[in-house]
Amino acid sequence: MELQGKKLVVLGGVAMICELVENAKNRGAYVIVADYYSNSPAKKVADQAWLISTADTEQLAVKCIENGVDGVIAAFDDFNVACAQKLSEKIKKPFYATAAQVEATMDKVNFKKLCKLNDVPSTPEFEIDDELSQNCLDKINYPVIIKPVDGSGARGITICYSEKELIDAYKKAKSTSKKGNVILEKYIVGEEIGVNYVLQDGEISATVLHDRYMQKSNGNSVRLPVAYVYPSKYTEKYLENENQKVIAMFKSIGMENGTLFLQGCMENEVCYFYEMGYRLNGAKQYQILNDLCGFNPMEMIVNFSLTGKMEEHSIKPLVNPMLSKVCCTLSILAKPGYISKITGLDRIKALKETLAVTQWYKEGESIDEDALGTQKQIAMRITVATEDRKQLARVINQIYEILDILDDKQNSILIDQFDTTELLTD
Repeated sequence: MELQGKKLVVLGGVAMICELVENAKNRGAYVIVADYYSNSPAKKVADQAWLISTADTEQLAVKCIENGVDGVIAAFDDFNVACAQKLSEKIKKPFYATAAQVEATMDKVNFKKLCKLNDVPSTPEFEIDDELSQNCLDKINYPVIIKPVDGSGARGITICYSEKELIDAYKKAKSTSKKGNVILEKYIVGEEIGVNYVLQDGEISATVLHDRYMQKSNGNSVRLPVAYVYPSKYTEKYLENENQKVIAMFKSIGMENGTLFLQGCMENEVCYFYEMGYRLNGAKQYQILNDLCGFNPMEMIVNFSLTGKMEEHSIKPLVNPMLSKVCCTLSILAKPGYISKITGLDRIKALKETLAVTQWYKEGESIDEDALGTQKQIAMRITVATEDRKQLARVINQIYEILDILDDKQNSILIDQFDTTELLTD
């Protein structure tokens, strides 16, 4: 869809969103990036930058009206998506989600309630009060996982194996939550899966499922993803047993447009969902869908914000969750430290199997110590498409041989690579 002459405001200028900014510009839009950082990566590729907090929707609304803005968008971050929805409402421009839908799907407690109302399996949880009273503590069976209700990127999340660990983790999770609220769930050690959907004028389609391979261990911190493999080995079973129930759940709160993802854990062949994002996933599955299926959910939500339409034609005939190739998005994890040199990146981009590379950090930047145990440890993501799992394993191993990230002493800071033998034994 051409966007010539349209003005788009993007909330949040993180490196991940540069692709969205550049895509909108290439289709004719004039793009403004707003946040409270003077040197955000996306501001460097935008047409204009505003030094305004994404939370200051009053000031942003004034600026949008003064500048004749046609639409507002955000991605990859729950908080900024909620701000984009609120700002769009203030300036009377289209947004794919309502305030009620954002609150129902992106707050973890509300999402679990929505699942229960619609008979969609979700991870069991434990009730806790604000004081974390002994009466509550006595009813908990360990291990458990505690999270801020409104967090993303694994921030503020801790796995607890004892009462003492839970008491310490409770303070961390509560302080991380913008609402000051937490959720406590049973910690299920099972295979992780993710499900992506696209919504267009009330037509809701599961677009792709992935198996999410995690670190083997990360202490008491949540394990971080090392690889997303598509299509999931559970795709056919999910589409047969769970898909219609989940679609009915979305329709129960009037969802009609946009893109979303669900994260869950398999136990005894049941998928227990624990999180949902009514937004783009940081693994950027749209890169695969664009290449293999011919539609792009990232472009579609930008279209909606600027025109009120996801796309000019129905994408339903293009949807194929089984995909025509075996794909993978690798999360390249690194230890905190200064990045002096990244080697092999041009060679990786030149591989015929490479669909996309998204750098979270570049040479001369640092991974902070507070990134430990969060997705801020992801230095980059690399997405590839191959003919089968055997070829996928070969390509991933080739990438690992080529790539390195060095600190100021020329030591590698890469950690926890994906064991590709798992691809051939599943």
